[in-house]
Amino acid sequence: MNKTTQLDNAGYPVAAPRQYYHWRGRKIAYYTAGTGKNLLLVHSINAAASAFEMRKPFAALRDTYTVWAIDLLGYGGSDRPPIQYSGQLYAELLADFARDVLGAGAAAFGSSLGAAYLTRAAARNAGLFGPLILGCPTGVRDLAKPAEPNWGYDLLRGPAGDLIYSALASRTSIAYFLREQSYFDRRVVDEVTVEGYYRATRQPGAKYAPICFLTMLLNCDIATDFSLLSQPVQLIWGKQAEITPPKSAQGFLQRNERARLAIIDHARLSVQDEQPDAFVRIVRSFLAETYCA
Repeated sequence: MNKTTQLDNAGYPVAAPRQYYHWRGRKIAYYTAGTGKNLLLVHSINAAASAFEMRKPFAALRDTYTVWAIDLLGYGGSDRPPIQYSGQLYAELLADFARDVLGAGAAAFGSSLGAAYLTRAAARNAGLFGPLILGCPTGVRDLAKPAEPNWGYDLLRGPAGDLIYSALASRTSIAYFLREQSYFDRRVVDEVTVEGYYRATRQPGAKYAPICFLTMLLNCDIATDFSLLSQPVQLIWGKQAEITPPKSAQGFLQRNERARLAIIDHARLSVQDEQPDAFVRIVRSFLAETYCA
């Protein structure tokens, strides 16, 4: 596939121009295209996270929905201030973005820790979000307990953190992480994919949010939040996911009878990108039954 079909020269992570939502004195990048009811896509958290992870569902679903993809504060094209980030901060950002930009009732998909932040935002702002799709979500069994800032966090904020982040954000390290943890089929992690993730790390202040992730400040306990959701919830798991394995789904299903589970074979954490056709079929069926009823 020609590189320009997925990674444009302007550096946008999805096939839409970058726009900005001004939030608490910071610029939050977002991208939107399509027509129909709103569907928000929220990326996961890692050293090279951004809306690039959502490029395939963004392109596939824009014919039916007005699709929105957001770069969380500290990631992608958003501002990257040297602050202490937290799961609660991101939940508040998503709630405010929905309230100020989308309006009430938007459907939303979140991946991994992004799914946890989306869940908290929805649970603590009743009626703000419509049906939720959560991909390999964390917050019940995995990455649930936030840590307190400690010497490790202080160390990474200094020059040592620059060196460590540079190593983690190299093309070689990104490719290794994607092939060993995010994707089941190593062939999916081609030059376009690695470059898309790599671009997300080439911004001033790029280390600050990831070091909060590395020191577990971004963990988010949503065991109670998930049980409070009143809207339909579709869980989607990559069958071969290891960091957040499919058995983790039971902790979610036991807490909310409105949740359902779909497992996609030959996929790990980045299920929406590795198996986009299967992912989109599940999303379309779920939203046709609920969001568009």
